[in-house]
Amino acid sequence: MSEDKLNTKKWLYSFKVPRKYIKTVKEESKDEEGNNITISKEQEVIEDVEIFLKRPTRKMFDECNLFYSVKVSEGVKNGLLTRSMINKRYQDDAGALSEEEKKHFNEKYGELLVKEKEFQVLQLNLQDDKEITDEQRQEKLADTVKEIEDLKAELERYQVKAEDLYEHTAEARAARQTNMWWLLFLTYIKFKNEERGGIDDYMPMFAGKKFEAKLDAYELVEERIAEEEDKFINFEAEVIERSSYLLAAWNGGNCKTQEDFERVAKSLEYIKEEVRKDESLQEVYDEKIKMLAGLEIPIESE
Repeated sequence: MSEDKLNTKKWLYSFKVPRKYIKTVKEESKDEEGNNITISKEQEVIEDVEIFLKRPTRKMFDECNLFYSVKVSEGVKNGLLTRSMINKRYQDDAGALSEEEKKHFNEKYGELLVKEKEFQVLQLNLQDDKEITDEQRQEKLADTVKEIEDLKAELERYQVKAEDLYEHTAEARAARQTNMWWLLFLTYIKFKNEERGGIDDYMPMFAGKKFEAKLDAYELVEERIAEEEDKFINFEAEVIERSSYLLAAWNGGNCKTQEDFERVAKSLEYIKEEVRKDESLQEVYDEKIKMLAGLEIPIESE
């Protein structure tokens, strides 16, 4: 978060991202005859840019809820099942499972939901025990992953892919697209507005008033990022990555205070450091970020 106290009535959170660019610098000097002259030089400059995540208005919540409902309907129309449909299919289908099997399936499915939630809490470092070390947290994460895999293996006895129960419902798809909606509408950049006397001002990261226009702007940014060999030094890539992660946690109900945002931001930095140490983790890391933000799903224009 920025050093100045954040106006939490207007903003959810803020953070700084370094940006490298070429700046024209003017220097005063003297010519051979001793006359004062101004020399212009170009030099590479790195400065921190403040990124602000806007606190949504009531109107924005209404618009996003409508967007979510539309996307759920689109998913159903295109053949995706809803959570209630899956429950009915796998819990009430007498022709598929015996009563004992249905009971066992429901128990294990419930345990899986709990363990998945535990994993998310640990991953974002939001557990009740704040004194836990990073090493202890990683051990707990490993244990939880093992328990989740064991539960999935049991559920596969019924030819049910446990991940499908989460990731491929109409609601899950719409929720990921909603994360994208928040990313496009809530991410702002702080700058000096010279036209207004050099005062601090804020502009949207993605230009446009409608979702489709902002999505077009996002795609242009993605094209620029794709041309950069090292994403870790790309300003726009860093902004999207951090904003996506933080807003996904917020949208999931895991960021209600500034302290929550700080813990989630710290968690992201820890994960990125691990990726820098082991390049084999890059693909998994990229997929996780995309899943959080809904960026792996092509979103059609309305």
